[in-house]
Amino acid sequence: MRRILVLFFVLGYFVNTSYGQIKTAAQTVQDFYKWYTAKGAMLEWRQVLKRPEFSPAFRKRLTVFYQKMEKDNEGGYDPIVQAQDFDDQFKIKPVSSTTTKAIFELWMFGGKAATVTLNNVANQWLIDDIKGVQ
Repeated sequence: MRRILVLFFVLGYFVNTSYGQIKTAAQTVQDFYKWYTAKGAMLEWRQVLKRPEFSPAFRKRLTVFYQKMEKDNEGGYDPIVQAQDFDDQFKIKPVSSTTTKAIFELWMFGGKAATVTLNNVANQWLIDDIKGVQ
């Protein structure tokens, strides 16, 4: 009986640690922009798009955007922050949230810079869209 209890305890421990903690939408977007403003903005775009926070559909749209910029020999505009420059003192403000979708505002330089939409896919929050202020 004791061996069975120990077995269940060990099995439960491994199952619990293998799943780890699931990030909330707010944590996902905050962690991503913290990384991006500290390191990501300095990387080549293909490296940035390897980040796990992007949905496959958004990654594809960003790839098309960056390829067009390269083809047209344009530069300077950053679709991640929706601007040419960025502020590492950004703020993320929640707008709305359901179990499958969350929307946040990205604030930089004291004003709203973008709206960031995340979708929950298989218990993982993924950035699915970033739109500039209109």
